[in-house]
Amino acid sequence: MKFFVGSTNPVKVNAVLKGAIDRWPEVQVEGFAVDSGVKEQPISDEETKKGAINRAKKALKLGLKLESKKVGNSKKFLGIGLEGGVWVDEENQMWTTVWAAVVDQELKPFVANGVRFKVDKIVANKILQGEEMGPIMSLLCNGRSVKTQEGLIGIVTNNFVDRTEEYAAVVKLALGLWYGRNWTDKLVVKKY
Repeated sequence: MKFFVGSTNPVKVNAVLKGAIDRWPEVQVEGFAVDSGVKEQPISDEETKKGAINRAKKALKLGLKLESKKVGNSKKFLGIGLEGGVWVDEENQMWTTVWAAVVDQELKPFVANGVRFKVDKIVANKILQGEEMGPIMSLLCNGRSVKTQEGLIGIVTNNFVDRTEEYAAVVKLALGLWYGRNWTDKLVVKKY
């Protein structure tokens, strides 16, 4: 198996590896810098989900283009996209959201969502003013690249929760949905 990730962010690439390695110990993971096709800071579940799907499709397309030049390749290929964003609930509270998408060569997306927690007002207000979470957090943390390291979740939990593990759980669910995609074929009663 070879997975093409729609990002070169080490957190995302490592999350894919971590989410896949139990099932496919020999998996190869390669990241590509692709555009999500949505705003730098998605501000809804719909937009964040769309960004993950776009990243997965673009990564698969780029990866397949590179692999087509290799002779005798019999690997299975998947594109995987991860997109973090925020959404605002009915009480006007901002929450984080993470979407993972898996696409195979049929380009049908298998998506999963997870890990939500409330965003503090100091960050939420800046996001609503048009800023992106990563640079906001870097500024608040003395210039450290929080986006490619522990992320907001690592900061607010004092690294009790690891961002790579957080993303890996969502990736693993999306991969599982792809892996089990034909589960209805095994049902005794086809029509319910």
